[in-house]
Amino acid sequence: MRRRLIVNADDFGLSPAVSEGILKAHREGIVTSTTFMVNWPWSRECAALLAGAPRLGVGLHLNLTSGPPVLPPAAVPSLVGRDGRFVKSLWRLRYRVRPEEVRREWEAQIRRFVEYVGRLPTHLDSHHHVHGLPHLAGIVADLAVRYGIPAIRILRPGDLPRPGVLDWPRHWLYRRYLAASSQILARSGLRSPNRLWLADFDRSRLLGWIREAPPGVTELVCHPGYVDATLRRLSGRIAPRQQELDDLTAPEVRQAVAEAGVELCHYGDLAEEG
Repeated sequence: MRRRLIVNADDFGLSPAVSEGILKAHREGIVTSTTFMVNWPWSRECAALLAGAPRLGVGLHLNLTSGPPVLPPAAVPSLVGRDGRFVKSLWRLRYRVRPEEVRREWEAQIRRFVEYVGRLPTHLDSHHHVHGLPHLAGIVADLAVRYGIPAIRILRPGDLPRPGVLDWPRHWLYRRYLAASSQILARSGLRSPNRLWLADFDRSRLLGWIREAPPGVTELVCHPGYVDATLRRLSGRIAPRQQELDDLTAPEVRQAVAEAGVELCHYGDLAEEG
């Protein structure tokens, strides 16, 4: 079986600088795919940048945890705080949000993606992996089928990085959620990679992963980007983005892919996997 690797840069659209960095990682490195957050005021500006990267696979990074909703806040009150913006809270997502509001908001994000990008996304995934919650997994699978989006990221319990000692309770809870949601998503018939690489990496670890890539399709989830004031205001993940950008564009990394015989692809190529 072929060894194929999707290198997906999450968070396109989070800030203009992050978006520019992702495009650099595609043009000069091994990034083959990205997922676009379309709910920010500068989303149309970021979408225009994609015209210069016709070979980049572009999916939709469904969002419920950062920034404003696409719909008016009054239309999705369970999804937002008093400031009218999404709330990053696992408890709130699990117990407070109304599924019908999630469905409407995610439909609005799909429609905005099509409006801004001019085509359907190659696949769906989500910011902070919220579609790994079982009650949200069914919604995202239904929407993908309804809109003819052929693929989805499936996060399985075995994909989670090994936790630190203090993180075991949360890790156990996530594994329970993912055991259920991954089955829901698998039953949808949507295409997906065989596994994900989710852990933080440095160049040495990245080289090791590439050289030992197993048969089938693997997705490397990464977060490269330049840093700007907008990013510093919106995200706690700052320094690792520039480091990942440097690693993903390093000549030795590109050379390792070639020497290992790993085929780079994106979600739009999954129909060819046999």
